[in-house]
Amino acid sequence: MDDIISINRDPKFQLWTQQYGDFVRTFCTNHHGFVVKENYKNFVCVNGHSLLNEKSENTNFAFLVRINLTEPLENTTLYGELCAHTATLLGGGKPLIQRLGDLRRGRRSTPERLKRSFVEPTLKDVTSSNLAMALSHRILADITEGLEKLNTVIPGVASDSTLLYAPEIKFYAMRVEVDNAMETSVKNLFAAGDGAGLSRDIINASATGVLAGRGILNFLK
Repeated sequence: MDDIISINRDPKFQLWTQQYGDFVRTFCTNHHGFVVKENYKNFVCVNGHSLLNEKSENTNFAFLVRINLTEPLENTTLYGELCAHTATLLGGGKPLIQRLGDLRRGRRSTPERLKRSFVEPTLKDVTSSNLAMALSHRILADITEGLEKLNTVIPGVASDSTLLYAPEIKFYAMRVEVDNAMETSVKNLFAAGDGAGLSRDIINASATGVLAGRGILNFLK
């Protein structure tokens, strides 16, 4: 990842899978970073971060599949929570981990196989498992195909020793209809940040705040 990181510290890659035509993207790249556990009320997820004074030998990033639902279930937040509940149940209250090579071969990763892996996990409080028991075939097909496509840009990212943690889920708000100043259809009501459902990262969320601030100033003049 050194060559990529030297160009952009947090590179973003977006792609469409061939099998299902789904949108897959990287998010929050952490060079020499650490995978960490996120505790929610009824389930656990994973995330990642980098530290100023402590480095690992690994690079981690979220690899996200966009889920769109129509009928009868349209609530993607509920669907994501159900996926997280299932993974947490299988993990005994811990996140799941699996080698990409084991996922390809349809077998569960074991502690012994993880010890023989070339990549040492930075998050130890996990359950070695088979992600196919927790996530749908479609999601896993998107992830494996996406990593193989990404491997053409980042050689080695789709190797058998690559470690997959689950679940990593991003919940987004319903998109609010706003104008260029972030004003909603309700006069003098502005929506900004992730709450507007328009941003996917900190930079864009803060930018919407600037736009809303300018809109409010124009209103007060």
